[in-house]
Parts: sequence; C-alpha cells; structure tokens
Amino acid sequence: MGRRGDCNEEGSRTEADPLGSGVRSFSFTPSSPQITKHVADILARQDFILKLATAMMKFGAPSHRVDAQMQATARALDLTCQMVYLPGLMLISFGDPATHTSDTKFLKQENGLELSKLLSAHMLYWNVVHDRMAVGEASVLLEVLLNSKPTYSFWRSILIGGLCSAFIQPSAFAGSFIDCLVSIPLGMLLVVVQVGIVKMNGYLLLFEIVITMVNAFLAAALAATGHFCFASVASGSVVLVLPGYLFLAGSLELGNRAVVSGSTRLVFAIIYSLMLGFGLSIGSEVYIRVTGTSIRGSSDYTCSALRLDAPWYRATVSPYFYFLTIPAYTLSLAARNGQPLEELTRLPSCLFSSTGFSANYFSGRVFTGRPDITSTFGSFVVGVLGGIYGRFTRGSAFVVIVPGILLQLPSGMLQGGLLRQASDSTTQGRNSFASGYSVATQLISVSIGLS
Repeated sequence: MGRRGDCNEEGSRTEADPLGSGVRSFSFTPSSPQITKHVADILARQDFILKLATAMMKFGAPSHRVDAQMQATARALDLTCQMVYLPGLMLISFGDPATHTSDTKFLKQENGLELSKLLSAHMLYWNVVHDRMAVGEASVLLEVLLNSKPTYSFWRSILIGGLCSAFIQPSAFAGSFIDCLVSIPLGMLLVVVQVGIVKMNGYLLLFEIVITMVNAFLAAALAATGHFCFASVASGSVVLVLPGYLFLAGSLELGNRAVVSGSTRLVFAIIYSLMLGFGLSIGSEVYIRVTGTSIRGSSDYTCSALRLDAPWYRATVSPYFYFLTIPAYTLSLAARNGQPLEELTRLPSCLFSSTGFSANYFSGRVFTGRPDITSTFGSFVVGVLGGIYGRFTRGSAFVVIVPGILLQLPSGMLQGGLLRQASDSTTQGRNSFASGYSVATQLISVSIGLS
C-alpha cells in the first residue's frame, strides 16, 4: 500500500487511490503573499494607533477629545477597535469581524503638557487621516517624536520657572517690583525641587508639600523685613503648581459625559489643592514656632498697609504695566509647557492670551467677587479666537489657547486663595481645612466658568 502525504522537491504530493485504480498526484502552493502583506499592513496600522494614543497622552492632548481622535483615526485606517480612556491609562481592543477575535492593548502613560510636540503629533494625525502621508512613515516619525529630548535644557527650565513667578505677580497677586524680583529665585527653586524629586519616585508625592512649605517659610522671613508682601511672594512662588489645569480638564470631561475620568480628575484636584494649602500652613507654622513671632501681613492679601506711602519699588505695580507683564508671562508659560521661542504660534498665542485677560480684567470691575463669571468672559474670548485660528490655518487651536486659558486660572487664588488655609491654621487650627475646602470650591467655580 502506498504512503499518504509523500512530497517531492517541487512541492508535488502523491496520495493512494482508495479504489486501487492507481496513484493520483496534485500540487500545492504556500500561503499567498497577499495574505501575509495584508496581515502586516493591519499590524502597521494598529501600531500607528498605539503610538498616536501614547503621544496624545504624553504631550497633553485634550483628554475629552483623545477618544474621538482615536476613533476617527481608526475609521480612516479601516480598523475596528474600541477604546476606554482613563487618566494615565488607555485600553484599546482591536477586533476582527471575520474571525470574531480581538486583541486588547493596555497603554500606561503619565499625562504631561508639551505644546510643540503635541502640535507635531497633531499634524501627523491630520496628514494620515486625510491620506497625505503613509502610515509607516508617520509611525516612524511618531517614534522619533516620543523618544526626543525635552524642548529646553535643565538650566533653561529653571530660568523659565523663575520668570513665570515674577511676571504673574502684578496682575494676579498685587505684587510690587521687588516682590517680582524676589519671586524669581523662589520660582527657580520650585523647578529644581520638582526635577530632583521626579528622579526619586518614592518621594514624588511629597513634592507639593515640600516646595510650598519651603517657599512659605522663606516668604514669611522676607515679609519680616517690612519690604516684601507675604501674600504676593508666597502665592507667586508656587503659581506653576496650581491645579487649575486639572480642574479644567475634569470639568470638560464631565461636560462631555466622561464621568469616570472627569470625576477622578476633580477629586484628585481637590485633594491636590488641599495639599498645597497644607504645605503653606506647615511652612507658616514652622516660621512662627522657630522665630516666636507672627507673620507680618499674613491676612492682608493685597498688602494695602505695606503699600501706604511706599516708594515706587515697594508700591503695587500699576495696571498700565500689564501691557508688558501679561505678554511676558504668556511667553514664559508657553516655554514652560514646551513651546520653542522661534515657533510662529507664539504670536497668536500671546495675542489671544492678552485679549482674554483684558476681557477678564474689565468684566471683573462689573462682576466683583465672581471669578467664575469673569473667567467665563475671558475664556470665551480666547476660545473663539482659537477656533478662528484653527479654522483658517488648519493647525491645532488647543496649542495656541492653552497659555491664555491657564492665565485665567490664578484668579482662583485672588483675595487670599490658598493662603486663607495657611493663615487660618495659625489662628484657628482645626478650621484651616474648612477654609481649604472653600478654596477648592472657588477653584472649581473658576474651572466651570472656563469649561
């Protein structure tokens, strides 16, 4: 009896005839190259989706729009997938309707904000969706973008942090000229501590408490000289760690019915603001215990008593100088968030930010004590201008409006802000956290106005 399955060198195969009428032969070919190419093409498109999602989370894309952008990309690439977005985590399930199988990927990426790289990732996404760039080429460019170095070196980042603390003083915290100067080293210290603690993951949760405690102690020591305003220096020195962006992102997500991620961000932002107030209260209390004296002007949030008959360098900076400080703060804040100085988006970003601040400032004269309403006017102007810019330039409106939106957020610390918790801790003790919750509520009202 003949053997089944004998193969010759040419790929022919013999098989015995069950009726004994002889041996018949047939030939076969390996799997079609087109099938292999098709599978490889699908894997390449899935790889681009994964890299794009990682880039959007890493560079700070609007969290309430990440899922929509990924779905639009999947439809353009003819992929079937489902996505679930959580802060710092995205679950992507690729499905195959023909075989009824799926492949689920977990992407864990800390959220950041780098405007220049976000714009580059957005342009790659736009070119692929509109069939102007091949998926393979875009995937390679995304890989290069994800592995690129920070926009600014460590020393430049330190200087930018100091400038942000100085330029926000006059418009947000009624600072004087010397208050602005002394805030520069304190803002630089914040960046140094932040970079140092980020390298030590075990101490990352202590950053907010440590830096606010140190800056509050130093601000109290400076206020004791009678030349500096405690409220201005302490508030301006920690402006870069305000949780305003967290409140804004959480409010936008809740407004778009993203309940899980939105509520998570808002709860974390409330606890974060309490931690900042707790750090300020610790620094103030330590200063009082060490020196045995109270903090000079701790409850005078505008330092009106200190400004009486003061020379020009100790007086509150005139609002006419806002024409210089607001654009300067916008440029510094954009640089802090990874936007190079030579980018053309700097000019419209600076213009939109200044226009939004003007709307906020003048509406504040009408709606006194209502930062939620004034922030609504300011952010509405910034949003409209950003939308017009994005429509005519085909660029990312989000990149140019972020500095203008973040400029509205320090108003949550006006009239004392987080310093209420610090000052209350020295006089009322147990009621300090109640004032901390009131500050968190104020920041929420501002963020709702922004959203």
